Amino acid sequence: MRRVVPLAVGLLAAGCHHAAKPGSVPPRAETAVKVQNQNYLDMDVFVVRGGQRIRLGMVTGLSTHLFMLRPEVVGTGTDLQFEFHPIGGRANPRTERIMVQPGDVIELTIPPS
Repeated sequence: MRRVVPLAVGLLAAGCHHAAKPGSVPPRAETAVKVQNQNYLDMDVFVVRGGQRIRLGMVTGLSTHLFMLRPEVVGTGTDLQFEFHPIGGRANPRTERIMVQPGDVIELTIPPS
C-alpha cells in the first residue's frame, strides 16, 4: 500500500470588514477549510493546534468537503497543521505548519495514491 501524502494547495485570505457599533465587540470570523480528496479512501480530517488534535470530520473518497473552524480554534493568528487518517489505513500524514488568521479560507488537496 502506498503512503498518502497531503498537499497544501493554498491559503487564501478572505476578509470582510463590518463597522462595529461603539462599545460593542465585533464577532470573530470563522475560518473555512476546503478539503479535496482525490484518493479512493475515505479520510478523517483533524486540525492540530499546540499539540491538541481536534477532529473536523470525514471526507469520502473522490469528493470535496468544506469544514468551518470555530473562532476559538484559530485565535488571533495561529500556526495550525492538518492531519489526515485514511479509514482502514495506517499512515497519518500531516501538512506543514500554516499561519492562519480568522476568516481565512484554507484549501487542502489529498492526492491519489
